[in-house]
Amino acid sequence: MSLHKSKLDSLLNRNHDKAFELPDRDSLSVRVSAKGKIAWQYRFRFNKKGDRLTIGHYPNLSIDEARAKVPGLRGWLFEGKNPKQEWINAKNKNSKQSSMTLEALAGKWFEQVAEEDFKSTTYENYKITLGKWIFNDPKRDSLKVKWVKKNLNIPFDQITNLQWMDYFDWVCKEGSKVTSGSVFKLLKTIVRWGIKREKISNQNLLLYTVRDIGSSPQKGERTPSLFEIARLWMEIEKSKALPQTKICLKLVILSGGRNTALRTARWSDFDFDNMIWTIPVPKGKKKEQRRGSHVDDIAVQKPERHPIPYKIKKLLDELSFIYSADGYVFKGAKNGTALTTHSLNRYCSRISAKLFAEYGISKIVPHDFRRSINSILAEKDRTLIPICEKILGHVLQGTMGHYNTADYLEDQLKAYELYWSLIEKEIVKITSRS
Repeated sequence: MSLHKSKLDSLLNRNHDKAFELPDRDSLSVRVSAKGKIAWQYRFRFNKKGDRLTIGHYPNLSIDEARAKVPGLRGWLFEGKNPKQEWINAKNKNSKQSSMTLEALAGKWFEQVAEEDFKSTTYENYKITLGKWIFNDPKRDSLKVKWVKKNLNIPFDQITNLQWMDYFDWVCKEGSKVTSGSVFKLLKTIVRWGIKREKISNQNLLLYTVRDIGSSPQKGERTPSLFEIARLWMEIEKSKALPQTKICLKLVILSGGRNTALRTARWSDFDFDNMIWTIPVPKGKKKEQRRGSHVDDIAVQKPERHPIPYKIKKLLDELSFIYSADGYVFKGAKNGTALTTHSLNRYCSRISAKLFAEYGISKIVPHDFRRSINSILAEKDRTLIPICEKILGHVLQGTMGHYNTADYLEDQLKAYELYWSLIEKEIVKITSRS
């Protein structure tokens, strides 16, 4: 029985118990992986031995396009040629003739993959990275030399190892070794995508590691103490920053939440009747097919849920009094946008620099507070360790993580209240001394 588009669409990108095959016609079939990737395969016999050839992937290769390739494959068999070998030869020949440049390849990847597969913050980071280091058109800090436009405006398959090294030396010089490492990791993703889709064949870039061309960012190890948190909180209170920026940083401290989750929170995420804050599942992780279900029966991944403690509710009420309680909680400079990562990080750095100048407290970044809430609560009461994992939005380890989906909202609330009481006591202690 011939395959139909509706059938393939119902199988695409959905989880299955195991890989399986479905026949089409004229020795054509599809192989569906356990993760829902669909490959077109042509079955044939050559020299009395059965074999198969993968000729493309659905939906990049439609049903009609796949069927249109069959006569050519049969023609090779009729001429006594091995279709698999002839296919490889033709593929290599087409790849060598590719005129796609690095800019064109990166543009194609960004257009077809980035916006669909990555959450908004990752998408924006990739957009900025490509804009500066590949397209050479940064929004700010113009480049002395537009290196890619000047030196790599050639077919991608002609780029040599020496040119790659010169390119990353330039990125290190204009940016830093860490920047070079970040650009390299993104380019590897783009190149692998291009190779799999037969847009390019040059794999020279994949021979390198981050150490060859730069370095990876250092993992954060800073865990602000209660004293440091209290001092920073007091500086926030005294600062003349915008209310949404001040309150956003306070909520990062109190909740141990991710920078992105707080900044992009919407008022609709907060259920003040039941005092629950729901963090939506990031883009790209929303839908997974329920095992053994009908096509339309979709099991949605469980979002994070946290209670809203008294202190956080008070801060949110203060914010809603100043601004309208609709759209983003922490509004950005432009209408309809959220507070940017740059704004929050810059504000935290400015406060941190003041603390260093006055008290010798070393630099603190927003992500450090996730380690603080975990470490301080765990030291206070070791039974809170699994609750801290829930507070941080982590999946519990082992079998417990697979079967235990409880949110422990009451225990989370007690932990949040305990954490604020410890910070508040430290603030009172500092104030009484001075």
